[in-house]
Amino acid sequence: MKKHRVLLSVLFVVPLAGRAASPQISVQDQRWLVATHQTNLSEIQSGHLAAQAGHSQTVRQAGQMLAADHQSLDAKLQPLARQLGVELTAEPSAEQRDEMQHFKRLSGSDFDRTWAEQEADGHVKSIDLTEREIRQGSSPQVKQLAQAALPTLKKHLRTLRAISSPSGK
Repeated sequence: MKKHRVLLSVLFVVPLAGRAASPQISVQDQRWLVATHQTNLSEIQSGHLAAQAGHSQTVRQAGQMLAADHQSLDAKLQPLARQLGVELTAEPSAEQRDEMQHFKRLSGSDFDRTWAEQEADGHVKSIDLTEREIRQGSSPQVKQLAQAALPTLKKHLRTLRAISSPSGK
């Protein structure tokens, strides 16, 4: 399963619950906070798994970087969401847990290739969502967080693409 499917399902299902609770924040802002938090939960777990189970040192290092960076982003996102009255989930979605189980069944270069490719796909979607938030969001605080996150997401994508390219292994 691809992370972008999870992101899209989060965007269209979860934010409606918190909609009435926070009239000062747009649906766009809510969707970005919820989707980004959900992605962070998954990336932290996935990064830790890659740091432990990665076949190559490059994948292990990338896993450590993703886990640390998404943990840092979520540490900024959660208090802002609370302040704005946006409810966030505490755990990865069922689809994200299934993806983790899929990763756990892989080993060696199969793990490295699959993990890097799926993470890259997910980061493309995260970048698109973040750029949309920067363009269309209404909350200056949420837009500022999105602007701060964008360079890190792009760095992750470059790293993951380098790993998954034939010369990056």
